[in-house]
Amino acid sequence: MGRAAGLFLVALVAEYGCSQNVGTTTTSCEGLASLVLPNTASVSAQTVAAGAFTPPSPPGSTAPKPFGDLASFCRVTATLKPTSVPSDVKIEVWLPIQGWNGDFQPAGSGFWGGNLPFGRMHEIARTGAVTAGTSLGVEGFAGPSFAIEHAELLNNLGNVPFHAMVEYAKAVMQAYYGRGPSFTFMDECGGGGSRDGLAEVQRFPGDFDAVSAVGFTNYGTHHGVAQMWVWQATHKTPAHYIPPSKYPLIRQAALDACDADDGVKDGLIEDPTRCSYDPSVLQCKGVEGPTCLTGPQVEAVRTIYSTPVNTRTREYIYGSMPPGGELGWEAMAGPMPYPYAVPFYRNLVFKDPKWDYKTRPVNFDSDMDRVDSPQNSVINGLDSDISRFIDRGGKLFMMGGWGEHTLGPGNNVYYYESIVQKLGAEKTKDSVRLFMVPAMDHCLGAEYATAPTVNFDVPSALKQWKATGKAPDQLVVTMSEKGKPDRRRLVCAFPQVASHKGTGDPTDPGNFVCKSPQGKRVRL
Repeated sequence: MGRAAGLFLVALVAEYGCSQNVGTTTTSCEGLASLVLPNTASVSAQTVAAGAFTPPSPPGSTAPKPFGDLASFCRVTATLKPTSVPSDVKIEVWLPIQGWNGDFQPAGSGFWGGNLPFGRMHEIARTGAVTAGTSLGVEGFAGPSFAIEHAELLNNLGNVPFHAMVEYAKAVMQAYYGRGPSFTFMDECGGGGSRDGLAEVQRFPGDFDAVSAVGFTNYGTHHGVAQMWVWQATHKTPAHYIPPSKYPLIRQAALDACDADDGVKDGLIEDPTRCSYDPSVLQCKGVEGPTCLTGPQVEAVRTIYSTPVNTRTREYIYGSMPPGGELGWEAMAGPMPYPYAVPFYRNLVFKDPKWDYKTRPVNFDSDMDRVDSPQNSVINGLDSDISRFIDRGGKLFMMGGWGEHTLGPGNNVYYYESIVQKLGAEKTKDSVRLFMVPAMDHCLGAEYATAPTVNFDVPSALKQWKATGKAPDQLVVTMSEKGKPDRRRLVCAFPQVASHKGTGDPTDPGNFVCKSPQGKRVRL
């Protein structure tokens, strides 16, 4: 058990005299309901038989199926009342009745809170770990709609509720098993879960031994801005719109220009930040047709490839959508903006549920003060000084895909480099890693038709890193694409890139080596 959890339990005994449930003694599952912990309004605990748990059904939704593959577990539900949070916080902790592997791995929340993450808890519980989940104390709202009339609830997204859940779960484990977890970690992908993990590293460095953030956005405010940047690029005028039928054309031109930069043509652009490809090579010489781009369309492609910046100050806003990921552009460049961007602007920026992105376009200069208001900044996780996490032996693993369809992957690089700049290469060399995977889309998965699904065992890598103290400098991932045989690929710890040796099968990772990148970075 970590020092923070130990002090927490000492405080419980001193304040409430509940030593019969704390320390080396254990209690039954149902007995956990009588465990008295600070800032707790209500608790229930029950043994759930193997395969018998069915998650609650949200109002108006189809009744979910039982989690038939779960072993028997102790289900603890509680309502917490952290003093700095303006609402009650619902949580659940699931403890295996038998076969606990010693891990504690909570599930990440949804970006805006709300329903408990039963699906993710199910996935984690199948591994034999103790898991937990929380609504963050934000319930009964559609997305961020609460931010207009209940703006105080934005404070819940600063992760005090998540931290309270972690502390509560550790105390329950101590009471139930007679010991705390041997390894406490998060392995999450996407906006909500990865945001939770990074916020824990930055704000509550004693909670976890290791955190993995895959396909993350630590810049929730500018994430929405960047999505509108892409949409407005293709809707500046009707002539700027790019039909999806032309995406393969644009992607092929990018591959023709930059695929071989790593020493072999294999359908992957290893380092898109140094791909100096100009889409004007596709501009129509005469009448527009399906195999060329008009002048306005070329302009739109250039804007999408470019790093979003404040149009007046030229200050960095977010990462770009670099060459190689064109097949996934429709989510942001299609008829409507990405679904995150519109409610973000309506509820947090303009505070007007009737705001229309067509009649009142976003301004990438004058609107930025509203975007970056202190009230909104709580959804961000920008602190690059993670020294408290590192000093206690914490490990931070980050992974992004250069083929992301929902967020500019360069922002992964931006945050990683800000950590190294703040703490220095020596302090971070054994504690922080970033891996950028060519062509990978969101969350190791194939979000669009031709993106490869990437398979890699992150939890095992975290455990090995923590056990040995040796940070991984390279990974081997397996890429699966529809209609093609699986291939394995070497991925190097950023900033190094994989380079083909010059001979040998490009699907064999042994024919690649990690090298420092060559040439000037042209975008991020």
